[in-house]
Amino acid sequence: MQLEEQVDAVARDLDQAGLYFGHGTDNAFDEAVWLVLEAAGLDPSGDEVPWDRALTAEQRQAVAALLSRRIQTREPLAYLVNRAWFAGRDFFIDARAIVPRSHIGEWVAERFVPWRAERPLSSILDLCTGSGCIAVSLALAFPEARIDASDISATALEVAAINVERHGVADRVRLVEGDLFGSLGDQRYDLIVCNPPYVSEPLMQALPPEYSHEPALAFAGGSTGLDFIGSLLHQAHDHLADGGLLVVEAGSARDALEAAWPHTPFTWLMSMNGDAVVFALGAQELTTLEGQVR
Repeated sequence: MQLEEQVDAVARDLDQAGLYFGHGTDNAFDEAVWLVLEAAGLDPSGDEVPWDRALTAEQRQAVAALLSRRIQTREPLAYLVNRAWFAGRDFFIDARAIVPRSHIGEWVAERFVPWRAERPLSSILDLCTGSGCIAVSLALAFPEARIDASDISATALEVAAINVERHGVADRVRLVEGDLFGSLGDQRYDLIVCNPPYVSEPLMQALPPEYSHEPALAFAGGSTGLDFIGSLLHQAHDHLADGGLLVVEAGSARDALEAAWPHTPFTWLMSMNGDAVVFALGAQELTTLEGQVR
């Protein structure tokens, strides 16, 4: 059987199983390509897929085994193969941290221009760093900066440490265990980036089974999804340098956020798929939060 035939067969099985795709792919065919290449020992990050390659009996058996695990466990494929891509780079991942997929990655390579001035930065903070994918990407995009990568989860930071070492940025990325700014003292940053927990309680109850394999701590945002984001907004100004920028993914909590702070001039960044769930606020703009309803 050729690789193309195997991919088509796996895609049909994935589709019929009623799985959720949202941890590196968004449809059955793309996930089938990834699954088959991984199981067959081929590079899924290559520019060309060897569609005409004939798979050996051993490779087909490996594909069948991985496919069975994906369907039976409903575990994200990224966890099954310990691999995910973010901002064009390959990261290690396992169930200690959520699968990398933040929209924030789309603007890292451009260094968040035009929302920030194109000038060197000395310090950056990645809050809720999880696997460290954002912190690593920031370190590579801003070689002049030092990055603090903070998370409340010690086990997530273990994954982040693997990725920091893998990408050779350990000399500039400091991993910090703590909640919000609690372990960062009075440090101020030129840029603060955060992909926080923002899923409301009703939405938490409706998440597909794949999400149950990820740390709930990384999703649960309280009754409206704003528990963490609200605290972040009220504390961020004290940790931004003059002219600094805050970039946050609000996801499904966007409507609740705008209702709670109707006079705050959020700038919503439009992603390639048409979503606008990441906002930017300058240090000066954060002063408009005073006195608003939380």
